[in-house]
Amino acid sequence: MKRLLLAALLTFAAGSFAAEATPQWPFDRRAPEELRKMEHKVFAHYFSQFPISIDDGNPDGDYYAKGYLSPDGENGIHRPYGRFINQRPLPRLPRLVPDWHELDVYDEVRMAAETGMDGFAYNILTTTGSHWERLLTLMKQVNKYGKGFKILIMPDMTAEFSEHPERMVPALLKIAGDPSLYRDGSGKLVIAPYNAYAQTPQWWKERLAELKSHGVDVVFMPGFQGWWKYLKDYRELCWGFFDWGTSALDEQLGWRRQALRETDRYGKVFMAPVRPQDCRPRAGMAGEAHNSELFRAMWQTAIDYNAGWVQLVTWSDYSEGTEIAPSTGTRWAFYDLTAYYTSYFKTGKPPKIERDAIYWFHRRQHTDAPYDKTQQTRGPFRIVGTPHNEIELLGFLKAPGTLRITLNGKVHEQAFPAGMHSFKIPLECGRPEFSLVRDGRELIRLTGHQEIVRSNPYQDMLYYADGGTAEAPRIWTGPEKKTVAPELGKLIRQVSFPGFPLVSGKGGKPREVGFGGSFRIPDESEAVFHVRRMDVKADHGWVALFLSASTADGRSRFNLTPRTAKQTYISGSHPGTPFRVVRDNFQVEYPAIYRLRRTGGKLQFLYGNYVVAEVDEKEYGKLDRPSISISAEKPEDGGLLEFSAIELRRLP
Repeated sequence: MKRLLLAALLTFAAGSFAAEATPQWPFDRRAPEELRKMEHKVFAHYFSQFPISIDDGNPDGDYYAKGYLSPDGENGIHRPYGRFINQRPLPRLPRLVPDWHELDVYDEVRMAAETGMDGFAYNILTTTGSHWERLLTLMKQVNKYGKGFKILIMPDMTAEFSEHPERMVPALLKIAGDPSLYRDGSGKLVIAPYNAYAQTPQWWKERLAELKSHGVDVVFMPGFQGWWKYLKDYRELCWGFFDWGTSALDEQLGWRRQALRETDRYGKVFMAPVRPQDCRPRAGMAGEAHNSELFRAMWQTAIDYNAGWVQLVTWSDYSEGTEIAPSTGTRWAFYDLTAYYTSYFKTGKPPKIERDAIYWFHRRQHTDAPYDKTQQTRGPFRIVGTPHNEIELLGFLKAPGTLRITLNGKVHEQAFPAGMHSFKIPLECGRPEFSLVRDGRELIRLTGHQEIVRSNPYQDMLYYADGGTAEAPRIWTGPEKKTVAPELGKLIRQVSFPGFPLVSGKGGKPREVGFGGSFRIPDESEAVFHVRRMDVKADHGWVALFLSASTADGRSRFNLTPRTAKQTYISGSHPGTPFRVVRDNFQVEYPAIYRLRRTGGKLQFLYGNYVVAEVDEKEYGKLDRPSISISAEKPEDGGLLEFSAIELRRLP
């Protein structure tokens, strides 16, 4: 019996920590929920100015394209240096749904959580407006996602709280009870203020007491720029601390590691910074990261010097070029390395390489490349650290192999044993090709998505990147359409009509499908119209297409009103009001799902899963008689609706 019990316990333990197949990465990652239960913590700094989409526009002409990536953007303020940012989050086509921003934020949470990291460190810039609203949205989506992913609260003491520090405590009290926020093992809220030294230790002591007086126990983890200069003064207040770190590899390998060797940390938990690179067009500055080497060296420093936590600087600060989120210029490279090193940091050993992968990193031009001084009027980029001009191929090899870079017809290659290895060659103009060769066979081959050029009108000091495994390659070719699966309840029955699936009508020959007495919408049910396409010809007057619900006497009628192939509105008529617009145009695309839902004494109108309007049946009567009608003002005009299905369903 004891042997059986022991075997069961061992089986349970092995299953709990078993690696999951992750073919997109060179290693098999443990379950993210298990990684998040481990003592070592990893948070990615979330900068709210740069969501996946700012306006749900087409990526060719949205705010990123016209405002941030163009010299003429934002009324031309970026002309002296060419653009506000060098790349953007991997874009998508417009979602065309009301909660597109919430869906985007959920996608960010999901992507970050899949690496095994513990959460986002949210930079609180303001207590009102879009930045605060994005925090509330992020909290909602983190709660929706669950699985142990949390938000580390990070008041920014150089933003609103610099001029109005009195606003910090009231802002924290508004959110302190939310389950999305990270707490320590005893349930205390952890706050990690950025540049905490903007306020004195005494000020912080009083604020922590103020929070406690409102029932909020806090663990204090202040952030510094040059922690060795400040920690001694704050050590009595803090459980841990963090530093913003450097952007230059020379500094990281030099006195940054020296400071950790020689400076007393007073037994406090250190949240080490890990940064992929730093490139700021507006400031005209770039840190010399030596391709991927800075990122890997900062992770190794955190591991070598027993940092308890890591902060990735950053998930999404595109203005400083420090983002690890999947992006147009760096693709998934730093994101994938984050997944690898997160597992390494948390488990204490490098993950076993289960499949081959290669990643490349290079700039588009030399650090001293000429530029057009009539356009880049701000002056040349300043490079922090010793300038470095090389092309890097980073390989994860499950067996010995050869890393190869081909440029301008010349082959550069080096053989390596199994493991992770970096191969570099001098930066030259052209478009490099990258490959992994074993036993004379090319296992992976990638062509760089950036041409290396002799000069640009504007200097570009960002390190571009790409790569992945042969087993699950991710080749980004442009924005994709994001779809949301319909959330439908139990089917009651299918509905048809003479002439199904088409309903067409024109001036002088209107068409109405009333279904007789065979089709009613009971309470807590809905009529679901799956519309394959709609066409309208309205060259000479109005054309009306209605998916309607009316009272038994027909005196009150409300309608989903497709207007064009891209717009629909909600209309209605009732005693004393022959016609009114209930909701103005909203964007749609076909195929489309429209729903007339009766619930809680109201008639709701849905596009897909989204309620776009509702009316109160107490005011207008029971609106349970569905119908379809099409008519036109002039004989030459008309419209058509083609259905793939019409259904009566219970509510989901």
